[in-house]
Amino acid sequence: MTATTGPARPAQAGPVPSPGRGRTTRAILLVALTFGAGTTDIVGFLGMHQVFTANMTGNIVLFGLAAGEGTGVDLARCGVATLAFALGLLLGFLLAGRAGASLLWPPGVTRALAAGLVLQTGFLAGWAATDSRPEGWALLALIALSSAAMGVQTAAARSLAADGITTTFVTGTLTSVMGALAVGSTAAAGLRTAVIVALAAGAAAGGALMGPAPLVAAGISPLITAVAIAAGFRLQRLPS
Repeated sequence: MTATTGPARPAQAGPVPSPGRGRTTRAILLVALTFGAGTTDIVGFLGMHQVFTANMTGNIVLFGLAAGEGTGVDLARCGVATLAFALGLLLGFLLAGRAGASLLWPPGVTRALAAGLVLQTGFLAGWAATDSRPEGWALLALIALSSAAMGVQTAAARSLAADGITTTFVTGTLTSVMGALAVGSTAAAGLRTAVIVALAAGAAAGGALMGPAPLVAAGISPLITAVAIAAGFRLQRLPS
């Protein structure tokens, strides 16, 4: 008598992490992406005439300062950064889809990070081609590429709906930490604190490398993004 068997299960590409482990991995990736944003801001500030390409709060203040002082060149740099970041946000949200999806790491987030990596790679190529000292139109083009990449990354992180983490600015994160502390809540305090520390640590690393190895400083964020994309392919199979 022949035993009947059900339909064969499709083979999985490698082991799937447990949801608990997946959430830990996601948190680590968010912290790492924040570290990369810190290095990116320092590359912009020290290597591209004091422009922030990840932290738009500071950049908008510099834009206002340039407008008040009537320095058209500074105004152009800050304006390009802000506009490119906004367009990157739009692209990132379109690719990532709605926040709060049923998956721990929706496929759209991976798509958005991949688009950001393309922009970062373009920036890194231009950074190397100009010997880490861009000027003129090349400077504006690199500011636009870096800012757009950080906008895409911000949208991808927001689409994860992971305790309000954005990876590129931490004013809201710090506010959440202190607000939770005021009411005696410790929910997500560890992740939020780690993100704040990571941004400062990334800036410190970028500052230390900009003198002796500016190309290495510029390459940190793209490398982290590539790792996040690779990890995302496994995480996107897990429920939130």
